[in-house]
Amino acid sequence: MARQAQTEPTLQAHSWQYYLHSKDAWEAMYNDCANAKTSIAYEQYILSNDVIGRHFMELFIRKAKEGVRVLLVCDHFGSRTFYDSAIVEEFRSAGGEFYFYHPIGFLTKLVPWLCFPRTHTKTLLVDSEIAYGGGVCVADYMLKWRDTQIRVTGPVIAQIDKAFEDLAAQFIRPPEKRKPVPQPPADISFRYLLNRPRRRNHAVYREIMNAIGYAEDYIYITSAFFIPGYRFFKHIRNAHKRGVEVRVLIPLKSDVPLADLICMSYFTRMLKDGIRIFYYKPTVLHTKSAVIDGKWATIGSTNFDLISFFHNREANIVINDKKAIAQLEQHFFNDLKESIEVTEEFVKHIPLWKKLVGRAARILKIGF
Repeated sequence: MARQAQTEPTLQAHSWQYYLHSKDAWEAMYNDCANAKTSIAYEQYILSNDVIGRHFMELFIRKAKEGVRVLLVCDHFGSRTFYDSAIVEEFRSAGGEFYFYHPIGFLTKLVPWLCFPRTHTKTLLVDSEIAYGGGVCVADYMLKWRDTQIRVTGPVIAQIDKAFEDLAAQFIRPPEKRKPVPQPPADISFRYLLNRPRRRNHAVYREIMNAIGYAEDYIYITSAFFIPGYRFFKHIRNAHKRGVEVRVLIPLKSDVPLADLICMSYFTRMLKDGIRIFYYKPTVLHTKSAVIDGKWATIGSTNFDLISFFHNREANIVINDKKAIAQLEQHFFNDLKESIEVTEEFVKHIPLWKKLVGRAARILKIGF
């Protein structure tokens, strides 16, 4: 997403680094943005008007004044605290571009379902050379959350750069000169996929379903919410029937209590079908990842729920590099050490009212 005067970057073999807490990811992202020479492009669900959010905005203002092109596309709902904010106007006055994705108007307030799609993506691109993706938002209350963000360089950057060009063209009139569609890179150890619900393109969902269909040994899923819907649930049940071990790791308490209750409504059937469930205890678990057979993995913004699969704009990095996959798998097992397994005895002691509310919300699709 660099200025037109910039020459095309030379993309070497992929390199990557994981960050396992929001604070660590913020620091790395901030430092790369501070060193940006030509461009910063950031698509974010939650950029909050608080200490950490203003810290980034002040940096973006400074970089825009230096002549760096800074493009921010934030979700109107998730980043609503910045709507009509003086600091956004200051940023624009400095030359920055700030757009709110799918503004919520009067009609959408009357008919909540019209609020979709939202952009739930959390992708940062610096100088068309460095990218970040994962689950990390920017808000003070997420400081100590267990989340996963990946920093990556290499051929996959061309796909991410093109995605930002397409996104910018939705807001900029007349559109800038478009880059040609990049050819699939020879190195496909990392790929960038987008769910585009407005185009009925659910690429992340299809990729995950396809990978599960080929699973032979194990499937390890980590998700802030696990509300997968009938078809996905049947798919992992079928995987288990053919001998695949399935483990699902979720937070003991997320930031959406109703989602926790809906998730509980799946427990009895999951346990009956041999799917193992684990509750992460130390803090809110916000990671969205999956590892299959040590051969395929994904990390990104996509929760394993119906909203992410079909109704939100989402972005995931799909990984086929065995070393990167092994690291992500080790993170999963490290998290299991701080988790408790959900058993039939545990489910028996869930209060009846929680079971009823979760089941009713699931049937009525309240919020999901």
